[in-house]
Amino acid sequence: MARQAADLVLTDDELSTVVAAVEEGRRVYDNIRRFLVYGMAGGAAEILVTLIGPLLGLPLPLRAGQILWINLLTHGLTGVAMGAEPASPGAMHRPPRPPDQHILGGGASQRLLLLAVVVTVASHGVGLTAQALDLAWQSVLFLALLAAQLGVVLGLRTRLLTKENPFLPLSVLASALLAAAALYAPFLGSVLETEPLGWAGAGIALACAPAAFVAGRVLRTAFHPADPTGTGASSGLR
Repeated sequence: MARQAADLVLTDDELSTVVAAVEEGRRVYDNIRRFLVYGMAGGAAEILVTLIGPLLGLPLPLRAGQILWINLLTHGLTGVAMGAEPASPGAMHRPPRPPDQHILGGGASQRLLLLAVVVTVASHGVGLTAQALDLAWQSVLFLALLAAQLGVVLGLRTRLLTKENPFLPLSVLASALLAAAALYAPFLGSVLETEPLGWAGAGIALACAPAAFVAGRVLRTAFHPADPTGTGASSGLR
């Protein structure tokens, strides 16, 4: 009866086990927040590109199949791999988060919006440049938006060169190869209505990746520099 009435039952009351459980809980929570920032920023950027593009002279910036392909490679492959990210070195050095804090609180929503703006501006800039150069601008914009989101997912990592989660860089590589297949494989090209790109078109599109990566690194701790995870999870207790 005591076990059933308790809010928490410890099956192992060793202090080291409790510490490890708390660290794992913080790792999972931080990864959920990081994925929400990444996924929602990418989704918002896709919406903004689609809505604002026609106003800038880019009619029908992306086709439905292209948007689905971008979501599959970003929110699917890399999004799942992001869940295996290790705990940050400072996860156990910060105080508990406020129990009433929203999961996108503590600066996460601001980072989300700013990343969406960066990806949108970069993608539109590339699309307009490709149009001015008389390139296949829709395919360039498709590749730019996908490359920018892959740059963001690496930029949001707490441990940039860690070997504890090889799935994330491998998923980014797989997404990059599938993005190339969408442009250069005849079958996928006909389904997604893309065109093969030359060096100029591919080059300006791929330039979005390092720009988005830098934005991700900068915005990780832009609002709460003292937070070692870059998630703002300790906000409100300092």
